[in-house]
Amino acid sequence: MKINREALLKLAADEEEKIIIARSLDLAEQVFSDVLPKCGPFLNPKEQDLYETIWRQIDGIIYRFDGGFRDAERRRGIVLPDFYGSDPVDTKITAILIQGKFPADISHRDFLGSILGTGLDRSRIGDILVVEGGAQVIIDRDIKNYLLQNLEKVSSYPVDLSEIDLEQIVTGDERVKEIRTTVSSLRLDAVAASGFGMSRTAMSREIKAGRVKLNWKEVDTPSQDVKEGDIISIRGRGRVEIAKTGGQTRKGRTHLNLKRYI
Repeated sequence: MKINREALLKLAADEEEKIIIARSLDLAEQVFSDVLPKCGPFLNPKEQDLYETIWRQIDGIIYRFDGGFRDAERRRGIVLPDFYGSDPVDTKITAILIQGKFPADISHRDFLGSILGTGLDRSRIGDILVVEGGAQVIIDRDIKNYLLQNLEKVSSYPVDLSEIDLEQIVTGDERVKEIRTTVSSLRLDAVAASGFGMSRTAMSREIKAGRVKLNWKEVDTPSQDVKEGDIISIRGRGRVEIAKTGGQTRKGRTHLNLKRYI
């Protein structure tokens, strides 16, 4: 399908917007050329609005924005052929935990400046969440190894870096729902179904499709045993902690205390 590039570029209010719109059109044209999803750069809210304004005027594509966690400010645009519908797509986003002996006044600017000082472009970096003892940084997965190898200090403080699961991201508005339930067995599908409020059959399908992680590692076996302290996570649905396993009911079901982080 041919895109009326000239007409869409005229929607720009200034030269800066024209550059942003041109990049959004480049991605859409790549989708038509390759018939595959394409992930764009991380965008600020204004840039996201511009991308959306353009993409919604192009037939034959659908789009999404993803920043790695709910309510992320910087999100990357993903554009894909419309026949994908709501199918899951790899958005190529991961997170890095930066730890060090930092002073109390270490800031977002300190972390961002040091990361950009390695030569990386801002468009490859999502949100930076300053947490106790360091920061969690959302990044394009393609730069993970580069960052792990090249970021040695933040300001003048030595750092340790490690990749973390996106479900480990700590946000200030995270809510916890306490769930007391019973399960027929401590199988992954049974416990996860109770924690996420799904049928056991539906949860088994999710597990077999590789969408469920146990202790931050992908699993595909519904019958795998779980235990107290384990973390079960599903991208976009939060995570469930097995806080406590108890005794059994008269019918042989096991009492569970679960914590669902939303």
